[in-house]
Amino acid sequence: MTGPAAQAHATAAQAHADPAQAHATAAQAHADPAQADPAEAQARPAETRALPAACTDDAGCGYDPATERCGADPRLNRQPPLTDQGIVCYCDAGACALHRVLPVPCEGDSDCAVANEPRPHPVRATRERPHEKGRPCRDFTLSTTCERTNICTLRRHACPKR
Repeated sequence: MTGPAAQAHATAAQAHADPAQAHATAAQAHADPAQADPAEAQARPAETRALPAACTDDAGCGYDPATERCGADPRLNRQPPLTDQGIVCYCDAGACALHRVLPVPCEGDSDCAVANEPRPHPVRATRERPHEKGRPCRDFTLSTTCERTNICTLRRHACPKR
């Protein structure tokens, strides 16, 4: 064989000659970053490193959507106070923690209640945790209502300081 046909055959044979070498090359490309050279680890962007988690209060914790974790880095998203569902980043024993609140279905206000742990959020009313009774600001500062969307919603009352 001579000419272009021989060259094409040689190229094809070389491509299929050593599948083990091709596998090794692919495996090296996808190697665990933890086993990489320390100089390479420092060259990686800061986003892939562990988030600082030390905090002193809830305001110091924010949410990182890329890693789905809470941390104390000031660049992270601070979450507003929860009303019906979402993510709560809070400071627990000096470290940022994550609490995910799912929507609570309801038929009426009596189906909703407030859970204070780890941070205030709406839950389904039970015998142990009934719907709030009494007058706002006198008997309670947080209450729940069943909205038109049939989801329990937490309400923070603006009470005068005593």
